[in-house]
Amino acid sequence: MTTTREQFDQRLAQVRSTIQELTRKDFAHLAGVSEKTVRNWLDADPEFASTARTGPRRVQLFPLDEGALWVRIQLFGPDERTPEVASGPRLSAEPRRMPCTPGERWRWTDIARLRGVTPGAVKNLADSYRDHPEHPFPPRDEWDRMRDAGEVSDWFLWYDTTRPGYTGPRPAGIAAVSGIQKTRRADVAERLRTAISEGEDLPTRIVARDLGISADLAGHYLRQAAQDVLPGLGLVSRSQIAEHLPETAAPLTLEQRRDRVKTLLKRKFAPAPVIRVADTPYYDATAVADFLPPPS
Repeated sequence: MTTTREQFDQRLAQVRSTIQELTRKDFAHLAGVSEKTVRNWLDADPEFASTARTGPRRVQLFPLDEGALWVRIQLFGPDERTPEVASGPRLSAEPRRMPCTPGERWRWTDIARLRGVTPGAVKNLADSYRDHPEHPFPPRDEWDRMRDAGEVSDWFLWYDTTRPGYTGPRPAGIAAVSGIQKTRRADVAERLRTAISEGEDLPTRIVARDLGISADLAGHYLRQAAQDVLPGLGLVSRSQIAEHLPETAAPLTLEQRRDRVKTLLKRKFAPAPVIRVADTPYYDATAVADFLPPPS
């Protein structure tokens, strides 16, 4: 069964309330596909696969926001890369109280009609917030199985105002935030050029401290800067080396190619990294090409 955008958004809202990073199993849950399909997606996108960090029991962990966007793109195509608003359960265009009369009571269908979504979407959202410590979704009456309309209206006003489960701004704030993001991206790119010229690494914690942002966000800007700056300087990561590793008599899987590169770079006369950006080492592409063994 094909996953719809609405189903994806509801699953993502549930995930956001419990975890900060995504595993391959989480990707499969969000997309409604098998873990084998997720492995195939990752094999086809080694650049994204290289953003994972290794957690307990060698589980690959991906940043939540970037991972969710990556799954969205696999499902719905590259146009999902720049949606007009952030993903998640549907918000009203502007925070306002849902109209109701004193004593009125609502079913799922009544709420769905006012929100412009399906009853199933409302129920999934209510389930996600049933045990919220401060703003649980209003419970239904066990007698008539309906909810107090005033309580539901108050809850959705809170939901639309505080935007829980969302990482982006409302549409009115997108332009301003976009300008900040572009400025930061350019700033980090310039810091990267300076670090290379001075022969220094550029760790995540330094960028996070200097810009006053979280480590996850700093890592995001560093990955963008690496994409913007390093190819023009002839620098490549280990995952990029693996993509261009000379063919062997027996074809290697992507994972085997990566392991092969790790082994080669541990040799005594292997080229040293030119710089480490975040936790990723980058090498001079020419030196690597000269070092790699010829095709067998």
